Amino acid sequence: MTEHALVQWLRQNNHFLILTHVRPDGDTLGCASALCLALNKLGKTAYLLRNPGDLQKFKGFLTFLWAPDDYMPDHVIAVDIATENLLPQGAHQAYRGRVEVCVDHHASNDGYARELCLDTGASACGEILFRVCRQLGVLDEQIAKALYIAIATDCGGFIYSNTTSETHRIAAALMEYGDFRKLNKHFFQTKSFKQLRLESMVLGSEEFYADGQVCIGKISLADKASVGADEGDCEELASFAASIEGVGCAATLRELTPGEWKVSLRSVDTYADSNRICARLGGGGHAAAAGATVLGTEESVRRQVCDAIFQELKR
Repeated sequence: MTEHALVQWLRQNNHFLILTHVRPDGDTLGCASALCLALNKLGKTAYLLRNPGDLQKFKGFLTFLWAPDDYMPDHVIAVDIATENLLPQGAHQAYRGRVEVCVDHHASNDGYARELCLDTGASACGEILFRVCRQLGVLDEQIAKALYIAIATDCGGFIYSNTTSETHRIAAALMEYGDFRKLNKHFFQTKSFKQLRLESMVLGSEEFYADGQVCIGKISLADKASVGADEGDCEELASFAASIEGVGCAATLRELTPGEWKVSLRSVDTYADSNRICARLGGGGHAAAAGATVLGTEESVRRQVCDAIFQELKR
């Protein structure tokens, strides 16, 4: 499905439900919020399916129009969701096999939706939704802010390798709608004491390989409990590890439940393909950033991740 075809489909239909992915980030939430607001502005009925993940970071910056419990949508849209396995609790049970349109930028998208609007060259799903909202003629300050959050957070404040000249042009267009200085300070220049403690823990747990070019660190449930942290405090830890001088590939293991680990992988420049590495672990994402969920002890998961990295490096 082309972006133009998506615009026409949105204009012709009504009663939408928008899905976001498990452990939601700024891209999926910003896109969902922007699309919902855009459809409402067109006089359409549209809601977001409530996501049980940690949304505290986005409070006051994004508008979430949650669907009533008895809402029966005619059309289900997924944004920034590469596979149905990433649907959150509630959506996974109720809407698996029912997604009509998926808007995404992940090369690893497995084509689960009936229609796929995919641009793997986009730095964030927010870039696609920007063009869609512009064609719909609905851009305003609130929608622009949501799209800016989507794009800026997926690009790490425009410093990740997925940032392109087009990314900057879109960001500049969005900034014409309002003052985003408070937003930038909140998302990119502010860390809680808990987050700083977690960074220290990750650094202390790092094991280095390949002359310091590969590192693997962890945050266990006990680590999080010791500082009163939750999953929302852990989101940027993988990027922190990748900032260590000389590191080309950084993996951060976060224990979600006993024996269940979220693997977040970041590659610097073109050192390794994170997407292919995580595909070996049952996950996926982008060349520069990807993830997977792996079961086992910390030691066994470290070993699996290390093996996957070096299998890819030997290609």
